[in-house]
Amino acid sequence: MTKTTRILTSAFLILLIGALYFINAFGSIENYYEDLIYQHGHAVPGDIKIIAIDNKTLEELGPYPTWDRTIYANLIEKLYESENGPQVIGLDIVFSGESDPDSDLALTEAVKGRNIVLASKLDISTRSNMDSHSYEYFVSEEETAFDDLQNACNHGFTNAILDEDGYLRRAYTSVESDGKTYDSFAVSVLKAASYDLPDLKTVIELSYTGNPGDFEVVSLADVLNGNVPASHFKDSIVLVGAYEDGLMDSYTASVNHKNPMYGVEIQANTIEAIRSGYILKPFSGLAFLLLLATFMIAFSVLVYRNGIGISSVIFTVYLGLYALLSFTLFKLNLITLPILYVPLGLALLYLAAIIVRYVESQKQLAEEMKQTLFSMADSMAEAIEGRTPYNANHTKNVAKRSVEMLDYINELHRQGRTEMHFSANDKDQMYLAAMLHDIGKMDVPLEVMDKPTKLGVHEEQLKQRLEIVKLHIENDILSGRIDRETGNNSLDEINGFLGRLELYNSGKPLSDEDLKLIKSIGNGEYKKGNGDSIPYLTEEELDDLSIRSGTLTDKERKIMQSHVGYTNKILSHVHFGQSFDKVCEMASNHHELLNGSGYPNGLENEQIDVMTRILTVMDIYDSLIADDRPYKKPKSNKVAFEIIEEEAEAGKLDKEIVKIAKELYLEEEQ
Repeated sequence: MTKTTRILTSAFLILLIGALYFINAFGSIENYYEDLIYQHGHAVPGDIKIIAIDNKTLEELGPYPTWDRTIYANLIEKLYESENGPQVIGLDIVFSGESDPDSDLALTEAVKGRNIVLASKLDISTRSNMDSHSYEYFVSEEETAFDDLQNACNHGFTNAILDEDGYLRRAYTSVESDGKTYDSFAVSVLKAASYDLPDLKTVIELSYTGNPGDFEVVSLADVLNGNVPASHFKDSIVLVGAYEDGLMDSYTASVNHKNPMYGVEIQANTIEAIRSGYILKPFSGLAFLLLLATFMIAFSVLVYRNGIGISSVIFTVYLGLYALLSFTLFKLNLITLPILYVPLGLALLYLAAIIVRYVESQKQLAEEMKQTLFSMADSMAEAIEGRTPYNANHTKNVAKRSVEMLDYINELHRQGRTEMHFSANDKDQMYLAAMLHDIGKMDVPLEVMDKPTKLGVHEEQLKQRLEIVKLHIENDILSGRIDRETGNNSLDEINGFLGRLELYNSGKPLSDEDLKLIKSIGNGEYKKGNGDSIPYLTEEELDDLSIRSGTLTDKERKIMQSHVGYTNKILSHVHFGQSFDKVCEMASNHHELLNGSGYPNGLENEQIDVMTRILTVMDIYDSLIADDRPYKKPKSNKVAFEIIEEEAEAGKLDKEIVKIAKELYLEEEQ
């Protein structure tokens, strides 16, 4: 059971952690720690430059919505003043709709024949493809520059992908929808700059190059004013975009959770990630589940084979191994392993091992306590039965049959034949109570407990006295002190009594005639010539022989019955614990009867629990069929159950229990 429990516990925890990973149960927390560990940035390239629409520009040119598009035409012309202009200019601005015709024309003319990429916006949704069991991207609407401008240059969409926790970790590359390809702004810029791009997934996870403010930023106002010469942007990727909070184009990126990053900076990071291969590669889901299971299985085997101290070391080593594996994969190829699930799985296994060991130790202690109590009960039973040669096997027989009754009742319950049923603990309590039910006999005097006949050791004294009386009578007849007829009558009465003394003394039931003769002898006496007399029976002998059934007088019977009180007194000093809380009560009440005629407390009906009722029936049954009682012959099973059924009909015993006992011990025998 121990090995099975450990295996099942480990298997459950492996499946649990796997399920938590599968449903991304710790999504936000996992993302936070992956950001913390995997986002450290790279060397910021010098050929990606940002021309910022910043506060200085707004102060010089006025509010952004009032700008004329000739501003951008002038910027482009300014950047291309020299023969060697930028590789590409990316305007992270959507010029949707026409404005002033002259300014629109100026911008259109400025972009013609030059590497210019404009921003657009897409309405992107996903839909399920039942054939491939995957999702497809669907573009329902595209917001681009006005027609003349759109036809004059390239454009790419700038849609951001925000995770549920509000952080930006991923970026689009290209989207296929209804046979048309839509390139993202970053991909369009790189294509315009003639970069050979690798095969890319539709969505990539960025390994950010720079934090907010790391890329070189030049104010648009400074470029337009000539403060920064066009030669500064030679052969560069130039990105133009909002760089002011009021323009509402900023996000919180995974590389820095404290400071927001402007959209144009996001594009700079995306461009650098694509061209330099700074793309995170999350570990395959199925491969990670296999890795998770491998770590947890190996750890569980070791942690259950070693103690807590060594297991703590193993736990630390495994955490170190996983950290080393994560670091190595990330450094070699930007492969990212989930952070939380393996450590959590190992921690739960470690905790489970501690709990399982504790439970096992408690079970072992409980089992040892149980065995201690059982061995104590066996020893007490031996001590009790060792005091007397009579009913030597009674205790063990009652215990054996009581447990057999519980097993049989459970079988009947499984068959739907009774509402009663009992647990394994009930069986243990029954066995212990049965083994201890007569422990109070330790305090019963042996002359009472071992009394096989009514007279006991006084039988020979009685016989000798009557033989002496007979000799006196015969001498009186010979001396003429009494006549022969009177003497012979006395001798016949004494001889008749002695002839039946074995019957009177045996404990067998006596008739009224027997009791009359005993009383007659008890009243008789021999009178000597000097006036002294010799009683045929002493008062004590008369009381003993007048017992109608059994060998004990009322006084001795009360002494014998007191053993249940002693049983309660002895067992009340034993700490049985919660698992054996019924033992003392059952053992002390095994002579109580349902109609209140039992002893010592005269309990009745609901005051007597069902297991005590079973113990009572088994105690009576064994006493009736016992073949080691000197004062009676054993009853057959049939006769025994006739007597027991009479007691049940009289309301003393539980009828259902008697019926089940009869079925078990009489009907099965037949």
